[in-house]
Amino acid sequence: MTEQDILVRLVEDSEMQACNLFHNKLYKKSRSFEQWQWEFKSNLYNSSSVPFAVAVNQGQIVGTQALIPIRMIDRTGVYWTAKSEETLVDPQFRGNKLFERMYTVLFNYAKEHNYVNIWGFTPAAKAFTRLDFSISARTEQLFIPFSQKAISMLLAKGTSGTQSTIKRSLRNIVAHAGGRIAQSVAAFKISMQRRVKLTGLKLENICDPTDETAEVCQRFIDRWGGRTIYRDSNYFKWRFFTNPYVRSNIAGIFFEKELLGWVAFSLGDDGMGYLIDLMVNGDESRISTESLVRELLLEAVIRTRNMGAYGIRSWHVNEHPFDRIVTRVAKKVGFFHIKRGHAFVLYDCDGGSSRSAADNFNEWYITRAFTQGLHG
Repeated sequence: MTEQDILVRLVEDSEMQACNLFHNKLYKKSRSFEQWQWEFKSNLYNSSSVPFAVAVNQGQIVGTQALIPIRMIDRTGVYWTAKSEETLVDPQFRGNKLFERMYTVLFNYAKEHNYVNIWGFTPAAKAFTRLDFSISARTEQLFIPFSQKAISMLLAKGTSGTQSTIKRSLRNIVAHAGGRIAQSVAAFKISMQRRVKLTGLKLENICDPTDETAEVCQRFIDRWGGRTIYRDSNYFKWRFFTNPYVRSNIAGIFFEKELLGWVAFSLGDDGMGYLIDLMVNGDESRISTESLVRELLLEAVIRTRNMGAYGIRSWHVNEHPFDRIVTRVAKKVGFFHIKRGHAFVLYDCDGGSSRSAADNFNEWYITRAFTQGLHG
C-alpha cells in the first residue's frame, strides 16, 4: 500500500456516522451521533461544506482531522477562527503522512473561508509544530478540593508539561491533603462572610440566550483589549444551551437591570465540578472588578458543592490582565494553582496580520469555554 492508495478529502454526508463510529472504536467511547453533529456540523459558520477531513482506504475511514469554526472579537471587530479537533489516525496506517495530508485540505479550507487562526489544545504538540503551529502556552489548573476523592481524581488524570513541576505540586497536595482541604474550605467560608452587599446588585440564572451577552463581550474588549470568543446569543445557544454533553448552569450578575457579567459551571459525569466561563465588565466607580469576580466564583463554588461535586476545577492559561485578576481572586477564595495541562497550539492563517497574535499570546482571554464542551 502507498500513500496514493489512501484518499484524503472533506467528509461526505454519507460518511459522518462512520466517522463517529471510528472515533468510538479507537477511543473506546460511546459518543452519540447527535454529539458528533453538534460539534462538527451544527456550528455557527454558514457553509455548505463541513471542515472535517477524512482519510479513506478502500471505503473505510482510517483518519480524521476537523476544524470547529469559532468567532472571535478584538477591538477591530468580529472575525472567524477555528479550533483543531478530532485528530485521529488508525495505528495500522501511521507512517503515511495522513495528519499532514488532512491538514493540507484544512489549510486550503481555512484560506478559502478567511479564517484568521487555527488553534487547539493537545498533548502531542510536536506533530503540530511540524506544520508551523506555535506552542503559545500550556493550560494550568485552578482547583478547590471538597474531599479526598477530588485529589485522587486529579492524580488519575493524564499530565503533560514540566513533569518535575507537576509532580512537586501534586505531591504537596497529597502529602497535606487534609490540611489543604481544610485551608480551602476555610478560605471559602471567609470569602462567604465578605460577600458584597450593594443595593441593586443581584445574581440571577441565565436560562435563555440574550443579546446582552454580546454587549458585555464588546465592553470587555473595549476595556481590556486583546481577543476572545464572541459570546453573542447564537454562541450561547450553541455552546451552552443546546450542548448534548452537559448543559451548563449560568449565573448572571446584574446591577439593577444591567447585565455586568456571568459565570458558567457544571457538574461533570465524573463527579467533578467545572468552571466553564467567567466574564465581567462593570463600572469601577460603583463596584470593583475584583468584587464582581469574587461573587461569581463563590456562586460557582457554592452551587457545584451543593450539587455533590468532589471539587471544582478551572483554568489559568496566560497573563491576560483579566485572567490575572481571576487567578488572584480565585486564590483568595480557596483555589490552588497547579501548573499542569496541555499545550495550546496556534497557527496563523493570514500571513502575520495584526490579528494573528502568535507573538503576543497574552492578548488572548481563554476559559474552558474554548474546549468543545464535554463538561458543559
